[in-house]
Order: sequence, then C-alpha cells, then structure tokens
Amino acid sequence: MIGLCDCVTDDKKREIKEHGSFAFPVACYVNHTGSVPVPWHWHDELEVIFVKQGSVLIQIASERQEVTEGNGCFINAGILHAVEKSSAAEMEERSIVFHPRLVGGSMDSVFWQKYVLPVVSDRSLTGIYLEKSVYWQKEILSCIQTAWKVCVLEKDDYEIAARNALSRCLSLLLRRQSGQQKKISEKALRQTERMKVMLNFIQQHFDETISIRQIAGSASVSESECMRCFRQTIGITPITYLKNYRLQYAAKLLKSTDLPVSSIGGQCGFQEMSYFSRAFGEIYGCTPSQYRKLC
Repeated sequence: MIGLCDCVTDDKKREIKEHGSFAFPVACYVNHTGSVPVPWHWHDELEVIFVKQGSVLIQIASERQEVTEGNGCFINAGILHAVEKSSAAEMEERSIVFHPRLVGGSMDSVFWQKYVLPVVSDRSLTGIYLEKSVYWQKEILSCIQTAWKVCVLEKDDYEIAARNALSRCLSLLLRRQSGQQKKISEKALRQTERMKVMLNFIQQHFDETISIRQIAGSASVSESECMRCFRQTIGITPITYLKNYRLQYAAKLLKSTDLPVSSIGGQCGFQEMSYFSRAFGEIYGCTPSQYRKLC
C-alpha cells in the first residue's frame, strides 16, 4: 500500500491523484533521496508527514522549515505545499494523505461537526511543524507512525486502527489550536489565490519562452506584485520557480521515457543544452545522462 510521491496536478495545481479508495480514502507514500523534490501542489485531503531518516525542506504556504529525523508536520486541506531535499545525505520521508471523511464520516455527524469542520474551515491553520521534543506533538508523531505501520502491513482490522490513529492526530491538533486562531487578512487570501493562478500558468507554458510580465498578466497583477507574491509565498522569484519546474519535469521524462537528453531539454524550455546540463547538475548533483543511468 506504499507509493512514491508522484504528484499529478490539474490546471490549477490541485492534485488529482486518487488517494486510497472511496471506501477507504487514505494512502501512504514514501519519498527518498532519489525521488525528491515534490513540486508545489494542493489537494482536498489532509496530510501528515514523518521523517524516518535524514532531513527534508518542507514548505507549507509561506512557511519553510527543515524537518529532521523523527519530526514531521501536518498540512491542512487546500494548502499549497512542496518538499525538497535539504542536502545530498540519505533521507526517507513518509506521508499519509487522507480525506477528512475518513475520520469525520457524514457531514451531519458529531465527528465531522465537532472535530473535522473546525480544522478544515480554519483559514489560519495552514499547517503545523511537529517536533518530537514537544510532548503533545510527540504524541501526534507517534500516531502518524502507528497509522503508517498498520496501513502498510494490512493486518486484521487495520482500517479501524488507522482511522483511530488519524482521528487522534486531529483531536490533538484541534485541542491545541483552540483559542489560538489568528485572523488572516483578505490581502493574504487574495495572494494565495493569485499564486495558484500564476503557478498554473507556468505549468501550462513552461516549455515556452515566458516572461515575468506574462506570468503577472495571467493573474491580472503588476510585475512588482507578481514578484512580491512569489517571494512572500514560496521564497523565490517567478523565474527561479520556472527553472526549477522545468528541471523537475525533465527529471520525470528522464526516468519514464527513452527520449534523447537533448530532446528532453528542448521540450522543457531549455534552448541551450550546456545550460540545461549545468542547471540540472546544480539541483540533482549529476548530469541528465548520469541521472537516467541511476534511475
């Protein structure tokens, strides 16, 4: 029941991959040194992450943090997030993606109304980084590991055990979040929606020569506003994000096709193969040809 973090999104950067089944909407994924990064995306499901080995950089909305071995995070529904490696060292990150109805049931149930709705409707709660040194967060991390283990082993009644563990995660989060809500400004909400539009534009046109002006125009904002949105939300410029997205897509093609390296570079918007190879090496630590042999 374990899958690799292979993120597939629609034209609004919403992940469209089905997690689990309708009857049991939960799935486990593993991300290791050779499979990062996971590009920016969002989904209607909740997500919990535990770092089994090494460390990774996890960005939830505008917050970016290195998550080290034994720690993790919670990501709320509908929130933009991404994962990338923090170093060349070996790492393993485990994530569980589950629909709120797994623990909430029907929308008129007490479980949904009392425990799920307050979390998914709290726009101030984008996510929480979990530290094993904090007692209540350590308990959540333990629940994540329990849910992971029972889902992977699939022994008798594992569905009930997984649901119980993830319900406990939500209960602990809600208990600590109560009374700590902070008001999110309309400006911040608009910025998030603009980012989703601009990320979508880049995804749809990354193989073309595009400018900051075009990216900004897709969301009907100025170039300076576009730059500000990117810096405040994901910490890099639009052009850097474009380059990184092109390289991530190129890595996917190198692993899944037999296309020539030069053809892949061209399809991903790189006009000069020397620049493609150099930029690829900066991110993946090897040339495109070497990367293909290692996959």
